[in-house]
Amino acid sequence: MEPIVLESGVTHPQTAWLITAVPIALAVAATLIVVVLLRARLIAALTGVAIRRAAVRRATLPTMLVPDEALIFNPPSVPPGRLLAICVAVALLLFLVGALVLPMFVALMLAGPLTALLVWVMVQYYEGRYVARLDRDLTAAMGRLSAALKGGNSYRQALDRLLSDMPAGPLREEWRFLIDRQGTPLLNVTGGGIATAQQVAAALAVQTPSPRHATMLNHLAVAVGQPQDVLAARVTAAYSALQASERRREEAVTELAQMRYSGMAVGLAGMVMALYLAVTQWDRVIVAYSGVLGAVVGSVVMSALLLPIIGGLLLARADDVDY
Repeated sequence: MEPIVLESGVTHPQTAWLITAVPIALAVAATLIVVVLLRARLIAALTGVAIRRAAVRRATLPTMLVPDEALIFNPPSVPPGRLLAICVAVALLLFLVGALVLPMFVALMLAGPLTALLVWVMVQYYEGRYVARLDRDLTAAMGRLSAALKGGNSYRQALDRLLSDMPAGPLREEWRFLIDRQGTPLLNVTGGGIATAQQVAAALAVQTPSPRHATMLNHLAVAVGQPQDVLAARVTAAYSALQASERRREEAVTELAQMRYSGMAVGLAGMVMALYLAVTQWDRVIVAYSGVLGAVVGSVVMSALLLPIIGGLLLARADDVDY
């Protein structure tokens, strides 16, 4: 029996990309199917991670400052559903980009640690945004609380009035905690007991991620147990100090703006040059950054381009919690 000889016209080089595209597409499809099927469990796992991170922060507190188990507050800085979507999107993007210049299995192995690193960065970003939104609303809310207390409202009545028309956000969630946990049976107190307004404010002060809000809550924990006129006077004094602190911080941010813009300009200029080289000499970029060593060098180059931007943003931050 004579062997079958295939002519060269049977093969089609223009479709050779399907050889690598099919396993990549299957890996992406399998990942999406697993995420859809296990979405509830993955969200529950991410929620548990957030709770454990908050517990680790509480474990660093002195024993006398650790709040009662009935007064535990976990700041909802990152919604678990959004965090899951970010994790999946980042993992797939890194895998697809890596598969263009690396073998598929190498790209798959590198996607895991790189995803963990980028997700950690995103979590820090969302936590910073949570604190920024809380601080942004704090001064105006303190002014309204001061006005309500001066008008003869009790502490609880004043908070109820504020929360009824306060827009959704971190400050509303944390101040809702101040009302909802009052009168809660305490779990760590021998012989029972219920949580007082002072205890709830002190517990939230050591758990909120905002230093400015923590300072205000410590003032409030001292003042809330005093007579109405003293409470109103102390809240008014805290509001005035907050305004002065806000002015000082805005002046400092204005003075540091040049540092921020310089860092962003240097970093963006480098990124534009790198993008231009990649577009005009793509074949050489593939050769230079293919392989494991090339991936390491590429990570170093990308870090060097991003560091001026990150440094400018970090060094231009200013805060003032002394009020």
